[in-house]
Amino acid sequence: MLQNKYLQLHVIILLWGFTPVIGKFISLQAVDLVWCRLLIAALSLFIYIRYKGISLVMDRKQLGIIFSMGIVVGLHWYFFYHAIKVSNISIALSGFATMTLFASLLQPLLLGKKFFWGDLLYGLFILVGLSVILNAEHLYIAGIVYGILAALTGAIFGVYNGKLINKHEASSITLFEFIGAFVLLTFMKIFSDEASFIPTVSTNDIIGLLLLSIVCTTLAFTWSIQILKYFSPFTVIITNNLEPVYGIIFSVLLFGETEVMSTGFYVGTLIILSSVFTYPVVKQKFYPEETESTHFIEQP
Repeated sequence: MLQNKYLQLHVIILLWGFTPVIGKFISLQAVDLVWCRLLIAALSLFIYIRYKGISLVMDRKQLGIIFSMGIVVGLHWYFFYHAIKVSNISIALSGFATMTLFASLLQPLLLGKKFFWGDLLYGLFILVGLSVILNAEHLYIAGIVYGILAALTGAIFGVYNGKLINKHEASSITLFEFIGAFVLLTFMKIFSDEASFIPTVSTNDIIGLLLLSIVCTTLAFTWSIQILKYFSPFTVIITNNLEPVYGIIFSVLLFGETEVMSTGFYVGTLIILSSVFTYPVVKQKFYPEETESTHFIEQP
């Protein structure tokens, strides 16, 4: 039984690792891509909530807070896919790999957790890794910056969801966050210079959007909630660090030379990933109660 759940956990991470590949496969620009994804994901999640009979009732204050977090979610997804569009998957994921560190740094501010001295040390390691990548791939600075912004915004709403999850059902939180994000992206589209508000999508785009929205978002999300009944958030967080690894491997296999980077890039990425993997282990040793109370961070 537990082995099956481990397999399910890795399938979830594989699905999330595949999202940047689908994002590159879809021809739409980041704003249109995220707008379409939110629309489909919100509708499919609403159908799931109605099927399960989950209540969506909450007070206006909490609804306003969740809606505000949804705006952060919208920025998070926009930054992530824009990073891919202006560079490539490998570059975007190298910046996005800083998310675990951002989440830990934000916990003392947003959740009142104890400050961990190792945060600064690991922050320096990650900065070294990013510096090596920037030095080797200076043409892709914009992609790395947007990848880091995606990590920061993802950490903000992921950590703050640690407060919201104690009061509301996870799926209802996510639905209202999707709605907030959708409103933000709608305004971004209104004030853009696009000729048409409704994007023109090809058959391949439709297939990609359906996979991204239903399989990699709604389905993976519901599985991730169920999996927490069997594993601690700490176990899930460590496993989730494989997402950038899977994403880079998928991108090289599917897109070939456009994703093959210089030696310096892989050295820098290895430094970042080594820090990300060892970080929760070291923190769990010194602050086990803080690590175990960390809530699962939703991924793009």
